[in-house]
Amino acid sequence: MRGLLATLALLPAPALAEAYHDYGKPEQCGAYEEAAYDREGWFPGGEGGAITLTDPQSVRGLNALLFEGTITEEGFSDPAGRVLAARGPLLTATGPVADEVVVIVTDDGIRLLQRCP
Repeated sequence: MRGLLATLALLPAPALAEAYHDYGKPEQCGAYEEAAYDREGWFPGGEGGAITLTDPQSVRGLNALLFEGTITEEGFSDPAGRVLAARGPLLTATGPVADEVVVIVTDDGIRLLQRCP
């Protein structure tokens, strides 16, 4: 039994998408509007459909990835277009205002997100 547990501990675990809220709206965490993102999927929260992210390409010189998105909601599999995800500190003219934000860019627009506490 101990050998089996040791073997299971070495197997890669599936990555869990991190929970995010729109910048300045932490009340979305744990609620209907909570978003989720990882390198395999993007869920904008609310009525937004889940999007599977494939074919990641790094954006040279930036902490960003460009993906091909596919809507994978309720058995559908439709192209969603390109999805750009960038991560870094949020800066203003007077300096940083947030240690880390995630920017998601799709054909629908731009989302500025912070990780849920």
